[in-house]
Amino acid sequence: MNKLLIGGLVTVASALLTVSATADEISFENDVLPILNIHCLMCHMPGGEQGDLTLHPNPYGNLVNIPSVQSGLKLVEPGSSAQSYLYLKLIDTQAEFGGSGGIMPFQTDPLDTGQIEIIRSWIDQGAKNN
Repeated sequence: MNKLLIGGLVTVASALLTVSATADEISFENDVLPILNIHCLMCHMPGGEQGDLTLHPNPYGNLVNIPSVQSGLKLVEPGSSAQSYLYLKLIDTQAEFGGSGGIMPFQTDPLDTGQIEIIRSWIDQGAKNN
């Protein structure tokens, strides 16, 4: 095969992979925040916040790199859902990490697997404020 043709194919393949990776990036504003607003905000408002977590008016600032009061973990540890108390509460494994209480959201149906995957991916992608 021609070196120019091979070089062109490599460039096209690389560009396609970049577009695919970008398309899969989870947005806090567009993907995560709507889930929090629908399923979490009602119990985590100022004045009535459960677990000392307020999601209003600054949900991102009150989650990312903030220590959990229920365990030695941060609520959201950018890059590591396995070390993020928020994620562990959603999958009901918080007790294994010194946490307490039950699965979130409280006294309602758990998030579906797609919603949990969005939050897990966002955390693992670095929990960007995007």
